[in-house]
Order: sequence, then structure tokens, then C-alpha cells
Amino acid sequence: MRLTLLIFCLWVALVLGQLPPKIEKCEAGDSICVAETITRILRTYPKGLASIGLDALDSISFENVIVSRKEPDGPATLDLLFNNVTVRGFADSTVAEAKGFEADLPRVLELSGWIPLLKLDGFYEMHGSLLTMPIQGRGHALVEIKECRFRCKVRAVEQLRGDGKRYAEIAKVKCLLDVQGMHLNFENLFNNSELSDAMNDVANAKWLKIWHTLRKGITSAVDQLVESILKRVANKLPYDDFYRN
Repeated sequence: MRLTLLIFCLWVALVLGQLPPKIEKCEAGDSICVAETITRILRTYPKGLASIGLDALDSISFENVIVSRKEPDGPATLDLLFNNVTVRGFADSTVAEAKGFEADLPRVLELSGWIPLLKLDGFYEMHGSLLTMPIQGRGHALVEIKECRFRCKVRAVEQLRGDGKRYAEIAKVKCLLDVQGMHLNFENLFNNSELSDAMNDVANAKWLKIWHTLRKGITSAVDQLVESILKRVANKLPYDDFYRN
């Protein structure tokens, strides 16, 4: 998760922070350079960039992510909460396209690309029905998302501060996610190992239906996490310090 959490943290590092000498700055409007530079940062700094407040990219932890909530009169039939989740795989991301990276801060910035494999490792609580079958459990979970493709849009507002520099005030983040495969392993379903194994087998055989069921909640959680990180970093680092003079 938080595929976009990593990508946009890197974007903020690139656009708002002081790049290390080994990372060449881009000309304003050079979308190819921006995409390649963000990808290069992903590869070069999997442990993060402390100078700009960017945390490690190869392992991101967070708590209390609501993936699905039952709706009395709606289509959602499952309560699913993740606790103490660690996400791995963002450091292998590729940014294929970058739009809106001009000298004058636009209202909308966009990044598109893919992540070969995302792993979500943590603890879950689940109750309700899935694939029309009753389901409940609490315990360890491992979710592997294969070939996760993303397109994220960030709405930003220019803010001129007392230091004479412009900052990007992040107003909203919205991402679209699509995947080419998913493998699930929820332990302790029904407090019975045999039933748990059987339910996991059914879910993995019908992974695409599971993804469509959970995609809205996963994407919403990603949006909130990305927005939170962007706001903290953008508040500290000026937009004006990005492009090549």
C-alpha cells in the first residue's frame, strides 16, 4: 500500500528539497528528466534522505488502516482493519510519466508508473462476508500485490512565505490503482487452521474479485496517507529550490 505514499514522498524530495550533488536537477518542464530522476532516487536511496526528512523507502510502517467498512444499505459487506502493517517494495518503483512539473507551480501534478511487487505484512481484524461467504478472524496477514500500476494526481496551491520563497500547499491527493495479480494469506480465520487454509485458497483462486471488492478502501487509505506525508514535507521544503537555474 501506500504505493503512492513512497512515490509522492520522493516527488516532494525532488521538487521541494535540496537534491544531493550526485542527483542532477531538471530543467523546468522536462517531464522525462523528472520521471527518470524520481526513479533514480528510488534506486539510490532506499533508506531515505534524512536531510529532507524523507524516511526509509524500503520499509514503511503504519497503523490502523481501514480497508473496508460494512454499509447497512450499500454494497460493502465486510469490516477489514489492518494494524501495525509494514509495506515493502516501494524502492523498486518505476516512474514512467510525470506531468505538470513547470517553473510556475500548477494546480495539478501527476505521476504514473508501476511497482513490481508490494508486500503488506501485519495484523488484521475481519468480520462480515466475502464472496457471499461469512468470514471472520484476527491474526497475522500477508498480502502480495503484483505489478501494481498507479496514476496519482496532486492538487497544490502556491504559498509565498516570509523567506521570499514559494511553497506547495497540498490540497488533495487522488490515486488510481490497478494490479495484475494478488496473493493473500490471512491466518487464524474462524479460529481453525483447516478452514483458514481453505478460505485462503478460495480467495486466491478468485483474487480479481477480491481486488475489486477491496480496491476502493485500499485506494482511499493510500490517498490519506500520501496526503499526510506530502503536507508535512511540503510545509518544510520550498518549491523554488528544485529546478536548475
